Amino acid sequence: MRPFRSLVGVLVALLLVAPACARSAGPISAGTPSSSATRAGAAFPVTIVDDDGVTLTLDAPPQRIVTFAPSATEILFALGLGDAIVGVSGPYDDHPPAAKQIEQIGGAGEFGVEPNLEKVVSLQPDLLLTISGGDQWKKRLRDVGVPVFTIDATDLEDLLGDIGTVGRLTGAVDAADELVAEMRTEDQNIEQSVAGEPPVTCFFEVYYPPLTTVGPDTFIGDLLRRAGCASLSETAKSDYPEWSVEDLVRESPQLYLVSSQSGASPAAVAKRPGFDAIAAVADGHVVPIDSDLVSRPGPRIVDGLRALAETLHPNAFA
Repeated sequence: MRPFRSLVGVLVALLLVAPACARSAGPISAGTPSSSATRAGAAFPVTIVDDDGVTLTLDAPPQRIVTFAPSATEILFALGLGDAIVGVSGPYDDHPPAAKQIEQIGGAGEFGVEPNLEKVVSLQPDLLLTISGGDQWKKRLRDVGVPVFTIDATDLEDLLGDIGTVGRLTGAVDAADELVAEMRTEDQNIEQSVAGEPPVTCFFEVYYPPLTTVGPDTFIGDLLRRAGCASLSETAKSDYPEWSVEDLVRESPQLYLVSSQSGASPAAVAKRPGFDAIAAVADGHVVPIDSDLVSRPGPRIVDGLRALAETLHPNAFA
């Protein structure tokens, strides 16, 4: 991973912090069942070690929750706990639409990706749910009595485990089990659909310039493998490596995937210097991918997986 202060690191942080069934059942969506329904199967007090290695004990289901990651917001809404969220990180907490009405607590720090601690404390949360990073501000919140819990999914299987953990932490055990089962079924259906298809060589653009892609140990790298992509960056040694146009010309990918976070249309990609010599670009095989669906480790990840798989192997879903 590049240092957090690098440009790509900042962009990824902004995406995650300041900005988861069968096909016939439709995409995984964020619902808002009643609290009594979502708190079924709960057992308190509960003690859980988070992904930072910090042990947290809650004596009762949290009633006032602050999220500091759009993915955490989406998970809670999908578990029917939207009404319990009293604060979110910022404008990228935009799904479902109800999340946009919740008070935003982000904006502090050099890059605007730290919570405003005074605002967090004023909301009197009994849980702050976040992702990795920010050890110093997490400690400050814990020092004043705010329970902080970190989830840090690195691939789809890890995410499913995190959703189960959030279910235990919030008392929404049954809702979490149901959501995980839906997501696992969708993943299995998609992977079975592409299992007999030959892998498609592809390149995934995270950002340009500089041209930046994803390494094998990233969440997107995991999704590309599951979707049947033979990623050109599968052997990369870092999470967000820079790639040269000259290498892409030589490697001749069949498909060029461009994240919406990069902000480039297929026409814009084709107009870049030297890009017209890349096989996928020359053949008109440049496809935009909604970054929210593949970058946020939440319930809609399986929708992102399906979008990737259908793009790579359209005949398998005809």
